[in-house]
Amino acid sequence: MRPLLLTLTLLATAAGTAGAQREAQHQGFWIGFGLGGGSNLTEGYDDARLGGAGYLRLGGTVNQTLLIGGEAIAWVRERDNTAVTQGNLTASVLFYPARRGLYLKTGLGFASWSQAFSSGPTTITTTEGGFGATFGGGYDFQLGRNLFLTPNLDVLIQVVNSDTFQNTSAYLILFTLGLTWH
Repeated sequence: MRPLLLTLTLLATAAGTAGAQREAQHQGFWIGFGLGGGSNLTEGYDDARLGGAGYLRLGGTVNQTLLIGGEAIAWVRERDNTAVTQGNLTASVLFYPARRGLYLKTGLGFASWSQAFSSGPTTITTTEGGFGATFGGGYDFQLGRNLFLTPNLDVLIQVVNSDTFQNTSAYLILFTLGLTWH
């Protein structure tokens, strides 16, 4: 993973100079995906706070500073035969205040918590749902005419009505690196 991140960072640096010569255009359909890591800030996770993260987002362009769409974003941790997955599925708005690179994002929708315990050939899975909100931001580094390298910082807030899990709310912070096509 580190060589991939280093390569993508070098590409972004080299493309940044070339990309500065022409202004990025947001138009029509856009899609992005990325991977990274994050931390669950909820009580009770102690030394098991760190996990992997990923997202898929897509939508349409309203104008050069406003994009709307949907996003699926998740955090996953495996430890001691147990896999925990927490994610949000939201309707999202991305706002580019300066029409270049930097954007702020918010989304409201659904939260999902899932826990799978494996014992030999048997797996027991418990899933709960509720309200989810995502807030964040990032920067689009132009790699090509319509291709961008996008580092992201996201905060997920989740509220779930649960008899299974000890907490009914969770807060996660995720750092991801992705690609976006406009």
